[in-house]
Amino acid sequence: MRLTVIPALFLLTLGLSAAEPAADPAPEAKPTPYPLTTCIVSDEALDAMGKPVVKVHEGQEFKFCCKPCTKDFAKDPAAYVTKLDAAKKAAAAAATPAKADATAAPAKEHKH
Repeated sequence: MRLTVIPALFLLTLGLSAAEPAADPAPEAKPTPYPLTTCIVSDEALDAMGKPVVKVHEGQEFKFCCKPCTKDFAKDPAAYVTKLDAAKKAAAAAATPAKADATAAPAKEHKH
């Protein structure tokens, strides 16, 4: 009986319980997909130098045409995050239909 008490005391001193398994670490969130077809650094097609290089920075996926571009990115990632944000905004603006001009004269009603 004394042998079963010692392991239980050892676990208690570690703050663990034999009945409770250790919690699994939280799964990592998927990064935001890269929306461009060109390298964020060189503006070259992603397949210009072979298979694109993919890196994740602060939860955002970035794709590069080659490994040297990843080194340039690492020197000033904030500049490329800003560049990507601007590209996303431009794409969203292009996809949004233009609003009617409020200063234009109202259309005349067509009657027969």
